[in-house]
Formats: sequence, structure tokens, C-alpha cells
Amino acid sequence: MSVYCRAEIPYVAGPDGERTGVETPIRDGRTAKLTWQKHGFELRSMPSKVDRWDDEDQIVERHYPEMTEMAMEETGCDAVIFYPAIVRGPEQQAAGLADRAPIETAHSDYTERYQAMMRTPGHPYISILKPSMTAAKVTSADLANASRILTLQMWRNIGDPRPDRPIAFCDATTVGREELTSYLVEEYGGLPTQFESFLLLPPGEGTKKRRWFTFPEMTADEVVLFRAYDSERAQSGEPFWTPHTAFVDPTVDDDAPRRASVETRAICIFT
Repeated sequence: MSVYCRAEIPYVAGPDGERTGVETPIRDGRTAKLTWQKHGFELRSMPSKVDRWDDEDQIVERHYPEMTEMAMEETGCDAVIFYPAIVRGPEQQAAGLADRAPIETAHSDYTERYQAMMRTPGHPYISILKPSMTAAKVTSADLANASRILTLQMWRNIGDPRPDRPIAFCDATTVGREELTSYLVEEYGGLPTQFESFLLLPPGEGTKKRRWFTFPEMTADEVVLFRAYDSERAQSGEPFWTPHTAFVDPTVDDDAPRRASVETRAICIFT
């Protein structure tokens, strides 16, 4: 596999949110054999019928069925529900949505407490899922009684193929649980969420050599499929996390187009 570039991976290093950048070789994921089941992520060809990613109705009516089909094929689950798609880009930031900028902190979206949260009917996060649950005929009881919950995310570049801040993913097999620390996401996109997320601590002595990857020049017909949570792995002690972050790409010009992307979370329910 080849190295795409050397760039700083941004970490949160202190209790007050201080950030530190660690220069790291970022490998070209197109030259590696990666799977979401083992490494946490992989690149897939996935053209969509959506032609306007800023149209929420199109995403719900066209993209969610596409994702449902893929998620069921990949996991064998019995039902799929969705957290609303998150579109990031200059237009969203200009509209005052500061948390729709690329996230420049190495993190993984959910901790071991995710399944317990999904089993709490009155939790704010469940309220956000209600429209999707209704459409899929999934009840709070179904979530509480699920034998397994697995969340797959699909990340798609919908802007220039060489943006200023592409996304990088860390091989989950090179990150131990002790290298992750939890923090509470109280709200996101103006909505109360109250879920726990992981921050990846800066590498220290005795930790494995982390392997970071990016997928250069992604098009809108491709997605990175990556694992955000898996209750089965959480119970067995296997990595269920997939650390990722935006990074400043040193191979593009300073005036490179700002990144535009969309990410969707398919929550796979097993009865």
C-alpha cells in the first residue's frame, strides 16, 4: 500500500479541549485491502438516485431505501432505521450551522453506552429517530428487545474531488479501548442528543502504531462504509469503534475548494 501524504492528525489532548496535531503518514486506502468488518471501514461504489443532497425529501425517499438494501445485504439484519442525514459544506456553515463544518478531531461516534441509550424510550436521541422508526414499523419495544444493534455509516463526498479537508480513517485493529476517552454530546445541529462519543487520545508510549487511511479523489458515486457501533463486538470486547477525522490536505493548494459531504447512519436492528 502506498502513502498518500504526511499530515497532522488532530487530537484533543487536554481536559479543556486543547488540541494537538501529530504528523502522521496517511496511506492511500485505494491501494489497500480493507473491510468494514475487520478494519472498520472500506470504500464502495454506490451511485445514488439523489440528484440534490440539500433536498431532505430526496434523501428520505431515494437514499434511505438504497441504504436499507445495502445494510440488510451486509449484515443480515431484520430492520433498518436512520438518524437524519448530515450535510456538511460551505452553505450549511454560512447558514450559521457551526457544527456542520468538517470535524477536525479524531473521534469515533458512539461508546459502549449506545445500546443502553437505544433501550431508553424517553431519551432525546430516540425522539430524533421516531420518524424513521414509524416508517420502518420499528417500536421502542423492538429496540429494547433487539438481540443486536449495529450502526453503519456511509460517508459521501458531494463536492470537489480534491477538497481542502478530506476525511481519514484509522484501522480499528490498531486502536485499543484504553486509547479512547468518552465525552457527552449534549446537542447537535440544534437538537438535544445526549449521547456519548469517543475521542481518540494522542498516541503514547506502548500504544500500537496506528494506521491512518484516506481515499483520494472520491466522487459522489462512492461511499466509505464504516462501523460506528456493534453491540455484539462491544459485549465480546472486540473493537466496535472506527476513529476518523477531517485533516488539512497538504497536497492541495491553499485555495482548494472547501469540502462538501453527506453522511448517513443506518441503525441495523436484529430481533
